Amino acid sequence: MNNDQLKRQNRLVIFLIGIIVVAGLAIHQYFNYSLKPVDPSSCQRVTVVIPAGATDHRVAKIMKEHHLVRSQFVFYYYLQTHKTHGVKAGKFRLARSATVPELAGVLQQNRAAEKR
Repeated sequence: MNNDQLKRQNRLVIFLIGIIVVAGLAIHQYFNYSLKPVDPSSCQRVTVVIPAGATDHRVAKIMKEHHLVRSQFVFYYYLQTHKTHGVKAGKFRLARSATVPELAGVLQQNRAAEKR
């Protein structure tokens, strides 16, 4: 392998590493943005019904349909990676100013234990 070929290969590798780093940073920024409240200054609460046996995917879709999360995918991913007790079925009054971690926490609370 001659010197010119080696230089071209090195440039290609550096370029590909740069693309991967930029893509990683963009994905990281997107996730951080998606974890934030849809409307931080809103006082509005939305009633959401989570049916019994709903999967995390269905719950994420419901949350997106009610405009409580910015990204259905990010909410689903968050549920998968931060599962404590699983999402409970029932009727919830959720704030549009809540973050994804706050919403997930409310949906996973054992409300039956709180009523005792």
